[in-house]
Amino acid sequence: MIAAASLLLGSAARAADVTDLTQNLPRGYFGEFSWDGDRTVQNVVITFDSVRALNEKHVEALGCGSYEVGRQVTKIKVQMFVRLSDLQVEIFELSPEGNAPFETGGSHRGKLSKDFQRIEAQWTTTATKQRGRMHLRAAQSLTCSPAASM
Repeated sequence: MIAAASLLLGSAARAADVTDLTQNLPRGYFGEFSWDGDRTVQNVVITFDSVRALNEKHVEALGCGSYEVGRQVTKIKVQMFVRLSDLQVEIFELSPEGNAPFETGGSHRGKLSKDFQRIEAQWTTTATKQRGRMHLRAAQSLTCSPAASM
């Protein structure tokens, strides 16, 4: 009985499977981002148009997103890499479009939850080392539009 339980627990604790992640990663996430030391909360929406295995250890997700602060909206392209062994993620933001200043020189590094429903990550700006935190939750259906327009 104990041996069977340990086998079940061992398989549950294993790394994510490439097929499981590519087929079951939610295609939309929403949540908040804020810079360390700043109380301003930015509403974030990210959607993934494609998710593919790069090899047996890494998955890439490509899509778009938006950040909204008050009436200022910035749309971006998003590239996320997931390491299957521990669900570590790195998210890059590219090609910002909007009327507010937007930092793309850096990346979000963090973790995808085991059920793929949450992403917790820390942004670090390459040049200044300024940091911020992003907390995202999965959603069934999202577009790259700002959160307020959903």
